Amino acid sequence: MAICARIWVLVTLVLVFATARPANAAPWLFVSDIHLEPHDTDPLPRWYGSDTNEALLRSALAEMKRVDPSPPVVVIPGDFLGHRRFTRSAIPTMAQVARSFGDAFPHAQFVLALGNEDSNCGDYGAGPGSPFLRQLAAVWEPLVDRRGAAPNFRTTFARDGFYVAKLPIPGLRLVVIDDIFASPRFRERCGSTGVDAANEALDDLDRALPPGAREKSWVVLHIPPGIDAFSTSHLVHHLAVVPFLDSGPRNRLVAILGDPRRNVALAIAGHTHKFAFRLVDDGARGDLPMLLVPAISPIFGNNPMFLTVDVGPDGTLRRIDEHAYDRTGWHVVGTSADLGLSAFTGAALAKLEGRLDADPALRSVYARLYEGGAKSEITPQNWRDYRCAISALTDTAFRQCSGERGYGFLTLRGLVAGAAVALIGLIATIAIFVAIRLTLRSPGTGRS
Repeated sequence: MAICARIWVLVTLVLVFATARPANAAPWLFVSDIHLEPHDTDPLPRWYGSDTNEALLRSALAEMKRVDPSPPVVVIPGDFLGHRRFTRSAIPTMAQVARSFGDAFPHAQFVLALGNEDSNCGDYGAGPGSPFLRQLAAVWEPLVDRRGAAPNFRTTFARDGFYVAKLPIPGLRLVVIDDIFASPRFRERCGSTGVDAANEALDDLDRALPPGAREKSWVVLHIPPGIDAFSTSHLVHHLAVVPFLDSGPRNRLVAILGDPRRNVALAIAGHTHKFAFRLVDDGARGDLPMLLVPAISPIFGNNPMFLTVDVGPDGTLRRIDEHAYDRTGWHVVGTSADLGLSAFTGAALAKLEGRLDADPALRSVYARLYEGGAKSEITPQNWRDYRCAISALTDTAFRQCSGERGYGFLTLRGLVAGAAVALIGLIATIAIFVAIRLTLRSPGTGRS
């Protein structure tokens, strides 16, 4: 009997330890594009067409704490500041957001990246080595370097927004870069001058991800490489293909991320304000999964959103739950399982991409998740643009995927429209010239 009792105790202990949740088993929290308007003190959360006010931020943080009270990691890939320029309050506002999240999640490790609005000298304006970066490094260091996760953060971040950190999963680390410098809209308004900021940022990434790397890495940035489907479809109406990044830096970024020797397991971005995914492939490996984290700000017609994510012991995203606010309160709008995903991997997403092509009902689910349950900008008529944006990351690839002829970023209809405008301009110029000549020759000018 004593032997049986000991065996029973041993079996019980084995079962307890086998089923115990590891330290990082709580969902991780993914939030983006907060865009806080610090002077908006309206007691009600802001809605479509506006950025986040304090009431909406408080509501979002309360819901995050309710559904995920102790996340091991909080990931925020940029755009903390509102779209209106508050130059003098940039650092105080960044500090306010950092303090709010730090107080809400005092034990979490934070992964923070810069967005294009995160500047005290204009949208897409903060250059390398700016005083703003040095001040922000001091604000963010207590969150990013919790438990010594990023010991060199203050030095490297203050230079150009770059840093490397350990994640609380053995064999998994984090690399954060500022890819705002690679945007065609970047104009250095403060910081160093005469510096090729985009390629220097990619040099950082290149050195941090050497070929033959043993550890797996996540790469976090703000702007995804590829094509802006909304601008291409809704703003320029297919006259051109609108890229997020300049072609040279984009191609280099894709080549680094897509190199299998560098052992990148996941890329994370924000910027679009919508929940989506990308597949990064430079032809040398299977597709690298990229998660686009949706926005708290509802300025672009999406419901405010955040994600809770179950992360497996190997660093794979297993389940993604989307939480959104629709003025009646916060709700779970859906999960990655609704898209048939059991894991957020390149292979699984490539299959999902194919299923989306063939299944209108699944496309409807994707469109609903894309906006957090709000009316979607994705329609049956423009679906191809959003489908092509998933994996066609260059101008030419996107045109071919969407069936548009053309050259470079210009579509055939764009070339025709451009030629028509040029012809009209030429005719108008000739007409004005002739009218001036006739006026000069008329009797009233004193010339004959």
